[in-house]
Amino acid sequence: MPTKEQVFESLDGIRKKFDETDMKEKFKGFKRDMQFKFPDLNVTYVLSITEDASATLKEGTVEKPNIAVEMDSATFLGIRNKTISGTQAYMSGKLKVKGAMPDLLKLQRLM
Repeated sequence: MPTKEQVFESLDGIRKKFDETDMKEKFKGFKRDMQFKFPDLNVTYVLSITEDASATLKEGTVEKPNIAVEMDSATFLGIRNKTISGTQAYMSGKLKVKGAMPDLLKLQRLM
């Protein structure tokens, strides 16, 4: 089973993408809170994207996230390492996502 540190490190890799100029341009004005819940590790993280397309990552929750993602840590790392298809994980119920469809499609390029 993956560790909490491995999951945080991988999520931080997503956060670091917002330091790239092309990502900043694509996400400018896209202010959202994404909440990632990992029941197997009993931990939740929030990736907050600001108006200027910078991002922060912290452990915790927000009351009303714009996007809520729930999966086990192995599924998350598999999707990030491209050994598991995000579509297959979703279709099999291993990945649960709530949010507006345009937001989800835009955020798909981060994974």
